[in-house]
Amino acid sequence: MKKIPFAVPEITDDDISEVVKTLKSGWISKGPRVLEFEEKIASFLGVDEKSVIACNSGTAALHLAVLSLGLSEDDEVIVPSFTFCSTANVIEHVGAKPVFVDIDENDYCLDVKKIEEKINEKTKAIIVVHFGGNVGNLNALKDICKKHNIVLIEDAAHAFTSKYDGKYIGNHGDFICFSFYATKNITTGEGGVLIAKDLDHAKKARELCWHGIDKNSWDRYVYPGNWGYSVLDHGYKYNMTDIQAALGISQLKRAEKMKEARRKLFKMYLKELGSLKDYISLPVLDHDNIENSCHLFPIRIKKNAPIDRDEFIEDMKELGVCLSVHYIPVHMHPYYKKYGAVLPKTEEVFNEILSLPLCSSLAEEDLMYVVDCIKKVLKVK
Repeated sequence: MKKIPFAVPEITDDDISEVVKTLKSGWISKGPRVLEFEEKIASFLGVDEKSVIACNSGTAALHLAVLSLGLSEDDEVIVPSFTFCSTANVIEHVGAKPVFVDIDENDYCLDVKKIEEKINEKTKAIIVVHFGGNVGNLNALKDICKKHNIVLIEDAAHAFTSKYDGKYIGNHGDFICFSFYATKNITTGEGGVLIAKDLDHAKKARELCWHGIDKNSWDRYVYPGNWGYSVLDHGYKYNMTDIQAALGISQLKRAEKMKEARRKLFKMYLKELGSLKDYISLPVLDHDNIENSCHLFPIRIKKNAPIDRDEFIEDMKELGVCLSVHYIPVHMHPYYKKYGAVLPKTEEVFNEILSLPLCSSLAEEDLMYVVDCIKKVLKVK
């Protein structure tokens, strides 16, 4: 029996060499490598370098985005429940209220047809979550935001290297938040990036990322620096380190190569599982104006399958295949039940969905083992 993990980060000798070089440099916290990483992210995505703020997590990027808007306790932010809890948590952290909206069952992103009924004078922003590497309907969302004079925030934790209208995600919303957690398409171990298109917002976010101080350590101590600084706001310790940035710089060189490896595996799954459509629903690769980064390969166990989703996961585990579920909807967690959200499509999808193993280092023979196990569990020859 094989043991197939859900995802393993692809770490090469070049990655290790870059990190070791930084460890030996004498500067391992926020310094020249973080600045270099921000520059290279800007160049890769085709955005203004001043708009890019490297953080210690994707959650920090989201928090800095909502902080930069100066939201108050009377404000509301529209958000899907079909996401990780951090997307809603950051709204609560600033005292605002998350307003949950149902999803489109085809792409698992916000259903744009259901948004405007939730907009009122308190609504200040929409957070769209790009699910699994797929991308929400950004053109429709931008039109809604323009009509109501509200801000569009993209939770793009799954969408680094995804494209919309031929441009990388990072070029569309007012704020774009990436995660470089261990299982993401490129990794810095932990880490993330915020892109704030309005440079005043970017300046504010950069200050808040480093204690609200006007100068970071590198600015103060690199020759001929000045040790003085001013605290401009009560900020946070959200900075990325040079160790993380060194890994990110090396990973970024292979970002497109790793995406293509994921897309090849994604296509293999689609081909090999195509005969099981009576029992499972398969995702789409690219559609309309979207190029999928293939962060996840989500499937749904249909109601007429011989077993349900939870039984399927347990049976696959017995065969050595580790699966995951993205996500337990936020409104179903004890803390968030207070909002009384009614989201029938979100709950229907959650009861059926799971994610198959997928990462750029997954061997094709291991993918075929997963496929064979799926057929065995579903009792299909």
